[in-house]
This record gives sequence, structure tokens and C-alpha cells, in this order.
Amino acid sequence: MKIITISIFTLALLMSSPVFAEEQGHNHEEAGHAEKSPDAHEEGEVIKLTPVQIKQAGIETEVMKHRTRLQAIHAPGTVAFDAYKLADITSLIDGAIHVRHARLGDEVEKGQKLVTLTSSALAQAEADYLRAEAEHRKSKLDLQRLEGLVKEKIISRSRFQQVSSVHQAAHANFAASKASLASYGLSKERIDNLMNTKQYGQLTLHAPSSGTVMADDFRIGQHIAAGTRLMLIADESTVWVEVKLPQSQMEGIEIGRSAVVSIKGKEKQYPAKVINIHHQLDVTTRTVGVRLEVKNPEDALHPGTFVSTGIETGGGEAALLLPEQAIQRQGSELIVFIEEEPGHFERREVRTGKPGLGLVPILEGVKEGESVVVKGAFVLASELAKSGFEMHNH
Repeated sequence: MKIITISIFTLALLMSSPVFAEEQGHNHEEAGHAEKSPDAHEEGEVIKLTPVQIKQAGIETEVMKHRTRLQAIHAPGTVAFDAYKLADITSLIDGAIHVRHARLGDEVEKGQKLVTLTSSALAQAEADYLRAEAEHRKSKLDLQRLEGLVKEKIISRSRFQQVSSVHQAAHANFAASKASLASYGLSKERIDNLMNTKQYGQLTLHAPSSGTVMADDFRIGQHIAAGTRLMLIADESTVWVEVKLPQSQMEGIEIGRSAVVSIKGKEKQYPAKVINIHHQLDVTTRTVGVRLEVKNPEDALHPGTFVSTGIETGGGEAALLLPEQAIQRQGSELIVFIEEEPGHFERREVRTGKPGLGLVPILEGVKEGESVVVKGAFVLASELAKSGFEMHNH
């Protein structure tokens, strides 16, 4: 049996090279054929790695066991924004655009400045607040001063009640003016420090969440009315995929079912799940709308893109199932790697069935109970290719 030992230096080069990154981006792609060395298969190649190398390569294994093979229905879909992660940036007061802090297409963080407005109505409200605050402070001091005098019967109780009523009215006016500023979008810190500011009548709008500026239809100096949307911020870390299915194909589709999404011409599949089934039929197409939620960390799925989907409809027969990335192609052969003992990975030729929802049934080559590499197989196959094989990602 041939043993191949990988150096840490070689493994590091594999991890940093572009071809290593393809393990995440490519699935089973047909490629050119190449001849293997005459006696390589007979010897049974084994790659030996240290625990450190296994960790560096991100290699993970899974014990094979029979699992229910999921059945799926395939249909086209359209990518849409996750509406729960959209944010309208709106002015709550009349004003004019003073400064733009972000532009169309910018990636912004939560709390980042977006646009500053100037508003005479806001300046008036701030002035009213400062007057109300001064009156409240004065009435409070007057009330505190008279509390001692009424106890000593130096002033009458009716005089004290009169001052107390003035303080209550001042307190109510002060609270109302503060609430008015808060309703315009001023933060508590801005309101509390209003006495020290030198820029009255200015309001800066901040991003309520991280995302991308998808719309910013305004100009510097433009007067805008309260309620006008200035920007749209979209968080595309997750997106929706809208699928329309005939009623006859809805059997077995439920909220929570798993699914996969792929872009035409690209092999990568994105895990998804069913989050909504529309209760009303499309009156034109007589189809049922099914909404999928898809994680989009690479920002590869954009609203409006047409995609292909596979949606789980239930369970079928039991089979030995492996993730697609666990299976590699070497010439005309499909192979996996079996961990015979800790750190020893044996090349094994397999025969597979039709893949579905990112999983491939193994018909021959692997037995139940064997430990198979499910992550990092591309690294092992690449290293094995150096010993006499021309490898292509399957």
C-alpha cells in the first residue's frame, strides 16, 4: 500500500491557492479524462496527515449509515429581497437636504450617518424645548424653596398649592416638548445636550441596520416633506426565492422543508428552507406561491435573478448518502476518502446514484460504519494527484 505524507508547508500552499477555494464553489463537474499510473489503483493510495494538518485543511469525517433519501420537486424561482430586512430612511419633519453621507451602492453599518437635513420647524421645536426646560427648572426651585416655608407656616398652604400647580404645568409642557423632539428623530443624548449645541435645526439620519444603499433619490438643497423616503437600505445576507407551483405538485411541501437553490451556469448550490406557502392562488397562472429563505453570505444571489430550486417533498427509500463535495473525480473515476485509522485516509472508488438536495446516494464502494471525509476531500484529491493522477473536481 502506497503511503503519501503531506508536509505542513505543502498543505499551506494548497489552502492558499485558488484551486483550493474551488472546493466550496464547484460541485460535480464533468471534466477531461486523464490516465492514471498503471499500478496506482492496485496499491491502494493512503494519505497520512498529522492532527495539525487535518485542522489546517478543514477536514471533517462522518460515519456512514443508512438515511432516508429525501425526495424533491424541481422548479424555477426568482430571487427577491428579504422584506423583513429592508429599511426605509424617512424624514419625520419638513426640511432641506444639507449633507449626503452615503451614496447609492455603499455598504453601511448600523448607526452610520446617511444624510443631514436642516429644518426651521425643528429649530422652532428645539427653542420651545429649551424655554420649557428653563421654566420647569425655575418652577422646581420655587417649589423646593416654599416647601420649607410652608412647614414653618411662614407662607400659606394656598400659596404653596398655587406654586405647585405652576410646577406641574411646567413639567407637563417640558415633557411634551421633549416628546416632540423625540418624534422628529432626535436621540436622547442629542436632546439632553441641546443646550450645548451650536447647530440648531439640523437632523442627521442614521442607518437602523447594516446593509447596502439601494435607493437615494434626492439632491443637496432639495426641500422634502415629512414622510418622504430618502434612502432604502437592504440587508442581503439572506434573500427570498419566490417559486410558483401547480396545486398538483404541492403534496408533501410544508413550511420548514429543506431546499436548495442554484444559478444557471453555476454549479454551486445554496441551502434554503420553505418559510411561507401563500394561501391564495395566482388568479392568472392558477399556481401556489412558495417562498424560500436562502443565506447569501457571498452576495451571489441578487433580487430579480432567475434560479433553479429543489424543494423537499418527503422521504423515500433508505440509502448511504454523502454531500456532493465529499465526492471527487479523478479521470473517469468517482472517489471518496475513507479514514481507516486516525490520520490515515484511503482513496476509494465509488458508484453513485442521482443526486438530490445536495446529497448523493452511494451505490457501491463504501460500507455502513466506515468513516468518510465529507469536508476537505478536495485537498486530499489534489495531493493524491501529485503522486500520479490528473484530478478534476467532480
